[in-house]
Amino acid sequence: MTTIDHIIIAVHDLAAASADYSALLGRAPSWRGAHPDYDTANTLFKLDNTYIELLAPQGEGMAADIVNGILNARGPCLGGLVFGTESADDFIPHARSAGLEVSDPIPGHGVDEQSGAERRWRNVFWDPSAARGIFSFCTEHEAGSTLPEATPCSAGAIGGVDHVVVKTQSADAAKTFYGDQLGIRLALEQDVPEWGGVQLFFRASSMSIEVIASDKAPEQDELWGLALKTDDIEATHMRLTESGVEISDIRDGRKPGTRVCTAKSHTLGVPTLMIEHPPR
Repeated sequence: MTTIDHIIIAVHDLAAASADYSALLGRAPSWRGAHPDYDTANTLFKLDNTYIELLAPQGEGMAADIVNGILNARGPCLGGLVFGTESADDFIPHARSAGLEVSDPIPGHGVDEQSGAERRWRNVFWDPSAARGIFSFCTEHEAGSTLPEATPCSAGAIGGVDHVVVKTQSADAAKTFYGDQLGIRLALEQDVPEWGGVQLFFRASSMSIEVIASDKAPEQDELWGLALKTDDIEATHMRLTESGVEISDIRDGRKPGTRVCTAKSHTLGVPTLMIEHPPR
């Protein structure tokens, strides 16, 4: 089964970005480290269903060049979507049989500058054109390479990611890539006349990739926005206000029973929604 392992946000200033995102999430970072193999540095926030990686260039390696390219083109933004598998050796033949040209596994490791702990993994890469320009790859974490939870600092901390938004001109290409090649379940497809297109929800890791397909989308697919889950939007709104985060009033969401508010600062260039679902 393919999961959504983590979401990458490309940033220039890692220390400032980490402080902003800690305030936004209401959590202390899980990890502050570096990738000696790639010339990048990162801060990780592990949530209930995935983790968010703030990634900054730190040299001139392969990954640093990719991050610099993203920053030069778009500034701080959603920079990548990383998928997960329990077995790269099983994932590779499936992907290749579905027409996704993937690499053999490439080992990597990261070091936490606070504790000295190491995490190790094997990455499987493909050309960005497979995702119509979005930087993405699949990773298999080595057994024991666990990531601690990003510790909540106060009431109203963000629990997880609800969905990430992708803009595309081609619903068919999205169904091929996310559905056929990566093996992620298409949970919902619906026409959205007010947006002039189609909305797709691919479901994995208790979150969704929301794909909005319309002629208004950029020529290359774009990772656009993020919705973050809270169990208590009143407490989250109060915490954000007290932390100096600019936030909209709470309002009803598009999905019946949900309540939402929009963060207008501390989002690192990413359109960001806070969402509370009704109790089950």
